[in-house]
Amino acid sequence: NNIYYFTSGPNLVSFNILPENTSIDNVFADIEYNLVSIISEGEISHQVDNEWVGSLTNIEYDKGYWIIASSVSLLDIQGNPAEPSGYILYPGANLISYPYATSQSIETAIPFYMHNNLHAIIGENSAALFSGGEIFGSLSHFEANKGYWFLMNNLIPFEYNIPIEQNETNNNYRIDDEFDMDYNQSTMQSVFFINDAFYSGESLEYGDNILVYCNNTNVGGKNWVGTMTDIIAMGNDTYSTTENYCEEMENISIRIENENNSSEMYIFGDSQWENNAISIISISNFQLGDINFSNTLNVTDIIIMIDHIIENTAIENPHKLLLSDINSDGAINITDIILMVYLIIE
Repeated sequence: NNIYYFTSGPNLVSFNILPENTSIDNVFADIEYNLVSIISEGEISHQVDNEWVGSLTNIEYDKGYWIIASSVSLLDIQGNPAEPSGYILYPGANLISYPYATSQSIETAIPFYMHNNLHAIIGENSAALFSGGEIFGSLSHFEANKGYWFLMNNLIPFEYNIPIEQNETNNNYRIDDEFDMDYNQSTMQSVFFINDAFYSGESLEYGDNILVYCNNTNVGGKNWVGTMTDIIAMGNDTYSTTENYCEEMENISIRIENENNSSEMYIFGDSQWENNAISIISISNFQLGDINFSNTLNVTDIIIMIDHIIENTAIENPHKLLLSDINSDGAINITDIILMVYLIIE
């Protein structure tokens, strides 16, 4: 049997044990009055006058589900274990199950042929990005009874590798467990991987709080753990707990907080919120082009750039290098000078 612990709000899960009768009336009979909705990819059912209404009628082994609970609930499911089967993954977002009773790392669970086809995986307030042969993000392991969004580049059949460590415990492997959440989980999530994060010429310190806002409402946050820290921004999924959260194509804002500072940050890169989307950004407490940290853009900044280009005085500070690369192409050249002039005269 499997025992599920549902917190109040959305819970992203899957089911590797199910009874013969897989109808949602039967599977959730013991806690149905504590549930609001059940959502899978493209299907949903709501509780209306103690009846399930909607297109989702049965639970399946290979799918992932958002279970929206009105209060903390325990569900004991007894039945037949699933025989792990294959999945057909389509371009875009696919909400699927994890079929094994033991956890395993993403590196060991994902076959080699997936790396060129799989863009990212999004779990509940965690994500993993596949880029340049590496995996970044706080989602490091698949866990039993959890659901996952697979963001695919191409259509491909897929099977998880069989876990090697059969006695591995089912722990929560997320590296941000100590972050104190002041926001609510949503069924709609947008992921921002922060490549660089600077404050006054220095990289953020390990453990600094990074907070995400929409409509002046805190919608996400993580502790800074270094390059490619993933920040999940929650969206307005129409439930009462996510009112004023992010809407499609709305720009997020970011603040950093530690014992000494609290600062609004400039965002370099795509700061627009989109459900189940991945963006790579950098953040700074100075705007693009403000190389001398004066809080204004002026001729002095241009002179610093020219000195760097003609190899008179090289810019070595990583924060200043980031601010000098106006078009974010990885090089500082005459194009950046021209763009800098436009920024000054605007």
